[in-house]
Amino acid sequence: MGKEFSITPRAVPRVETKFRRIVTPLPHPDSVPTLEKLRQFEPQSMRGQPPLVWERAEDIFVYDKHGNRWLDWSSGVLVANAGHGAREVREAIMDQTRSGLLHNYVFPSEERAALVEYLASLAPEPLKKIFLLTTGSEATECALKLARSRGLKVGGRKKIGLVGFERGFHGRTLGSQQAGGLAGQKSWIVNEDPAILNAPFPDGYWQMDQGFDGFLKAIAQHGLKPENIAGVMMETYQGVGPDFAPVDYVRELAAWCRPHDVVLIFD
Repeated sequence: MGKEFSITPRAVPRVETKFRRIVTPLPHPDSVPTLEKLRQFEPQSMRGQPPLVWERAEDIFVYDKHGNRWLDWSSGVLVANAGHGAREVREAIMDQTRSGLLHNYVFPSEERAALVEYLASLAPEPLKKIFLLTTGSEATECALKLARSRGLKVGGRKKIGLVGFERGFHGRTLGSQQAGGLAGQKSWIVNEDPAILNAPFPDGYWQMDQGFDGFLKAIAQHGLKPENIAGVMMETYQGVGPDFAPVDYVRELAAWCRPHDVVLIFD
């Protein structure tokens, strides 16, 4: 999550604008017991969160109990496409709660049928199969499994390579952290899969060379050839930056994957 924040309150300049209001020390002294409790019962990896205890959130704003208001540049991580507390989202949640059917993973339901049909209608051809999972890490592991399974089917045991990109983040599970390019998150693995590698991410900042040759060189330096690659996983927008992949690079990557029978996964 990043370096640990201090939870000792300190005075900060007052802010009064159209979108922000900061009128107390930060963190507020009354919120320190909550922060201490979180540090007592949560792992150290959670201490990279800014010590601002939310009370509520609406649209692009978050609020605490003490009169402060911020713009939420994190987009809530998982609500970036909807904002906080969207009325239609709240109503859909309440409608489902009132129905009494809170989960039914092992049995069919009309709701699930309606959802997968709708999602399939949004997806381009030939992507018309929907597999509902609970987390991004679980989806990543499934995608890696599908890519390698297909590689085995079309190329045998020599076609098992998986390529991710430096500074990519795909989750906290074993496969997702190997496909991701955050080196500090891999030290615990010790015996990493030798057929999983990371290519330079062509953002033009950390990696100035934005040519597609960098991707090909990374594969060659790892002792692999195109016929050894089963899948490539990429965040075209790396949220930890934020960094963006050039459109032409992504097009070249897609064009390279097709004739080599490589599964291209966008996370």
